[in-house]
Parts: sequence; structure tokens; C-alpha cells
Amino acid sequence: MKKYLLLLNKNIKSQLEYNKSMYLLIIGEFIAQFTFILSFLILFKSLGNVKGYTVNQAIFIYATVNICYTLAEMLGKGINDLAKLVRNGTLDIYFIRPMSILLQVMGNDFEVSWIGRLVQSLLIFGITLFTSNIKWNLIKISDVVLIIIAGIALFLSIYLFFGTLSFFTTKQVSISVLLMGSGSDILHYPANALPRGIRFILLYILPFGCINYLPFKYILGFTNNWLYCLTPCICFIFFGLVLLFWRYALSEYSSTGS
Repeated sequence: MKKYLLLLNKNIKSQLEYNKSMYLLIIGEFIAQFTFILSFLILFKSLGNVKGYTVNQAIFIYATVNICYTLAEMLGKGINDLAKLVRNGTLDIYFIRPMSILLQVMGNDFEVSWIGRLVQSLLIFGITLFTSNIKWNLIKISDVVLIIIAGIALFLSIYLFFGTLSFFTTKQVSISVLLMGSGSDILHYPANALPRGIRFILLYILPFGCINYLPFKYILGFTNNWLYCLTPCICFIFFGLVLLFWRYALSEYSSTGS
């Protein structure tokens, strides 16, 4: 992990060489995210409560999911370049270094500008934490922490799964961009307010609902069944399966040459 942090430090320093440009990008990301908040305010002003959710509760879900997605994007963005590393043979260099190949791939890139998005999400999270009329207890507080950790694992799993497919295909699979971009945008809204078909995908095909709909049913008081708090753990199982797929693909990998 120490070596991974050194890779990130080097990557961050290289981006900060053009510090004025980077600071503007960070500020731009911070401001741009408020368009989501504006859309929530307009939607709820015209409709009132949506499926029992108040505007503060919906924004609280948005902020929580956005923290997961942003941290996963920052930490795992290097996986996006895995297809290029395989095609040009650069990945071969990683095998001779005394460090985890996955951590090297992840540390290959780090998007500093997304700090602006993270700060905005944390700010909104902190505000709605106390304005969502949630009756907090130790279980609910622990579950929010679990959701964030599980959410990071889930989004990293999606990156890693489609990145691993690069070992078996000649072109990078771009569906991961769709899932990480548009997919995360869908999760910003309460899942039971979405069409039935989309809700089925979120709950039964990909475990997105495990960091959105299911645990928040208990946190927001829609159910008293505390077992819903354990649903984010499914994301860790999903992450473990993807790691097994990664290790299998790595064991079958043969150099592409130079």
C-alpha cells in the first residue's frame, strides 16, 4: 500500500505542475455538481414528495452515492487504461516490479480535479445529514459508513470487470463508462421512483440497489427490518468474484511483445 501511495503522489504532483489549470478544473467540478441539486429542487417543487421521499432525503441519497462513485473514480481511474497497457505491452513491465499488478494499474492514473466533486458531495452530505428528518441510531450511522465503503467496492468492481475483459478482447469495452456514468446518475434518485424494468436491473442483475434502495429503506424509516442494513455486504461478494476473474485472466495472460 505504501508503494501505491507513492504512485498516487507522483501522479498528483505531475498534474499540479499546471496548478492554475488544475485549480480551475477543481472549482469547475465543484460548481457543476450543483446542477444536480437544482434538478432535485425543480422536480420536488412541482411534484412534492416522490414515492414518500422528501427533497432532503433524495439529496441525501444523491450525496451518499456520489461520494462512493467519486472516490471509486479517483482511485480506480487507471483501470480504464488497462486495454491500452495490454495492447502496447506496457503491462509486461508491471510483472517485474515487487508490487501488486492491480495496485500498479490503479495507481497509473488519478484524477485530481474530482476533488471538487468530492468536496461538493461531502458538503451536501453534511447538510442533509441533519435536515432529512432521520431518527439516527448506531445501526443507521454504521450502515451509512458501510454503504460508502461497499459503494466504492461496487464501482471499482465494475471498472475491474470490464477492464479485465481487455485480456480477451482487442478493443476496450466501453460499457463500463456507461455503467459508471449514466448508471451512477440513475442511483442518485430513489430506486423505487424509477421504472420497474430499471429497478429490476438495479436489484437483481447488478447490485446497485444494495447501496441505494434497500439499505435506505431502513435508514429513512420505510421499514423496521434491520436486515436491509446488511444488503451492502453483497457488494463485497461481487467484488470478490470480480477479483477471482481478474486473477484468472492474469494467470492466462501472455506477453503481447514490444
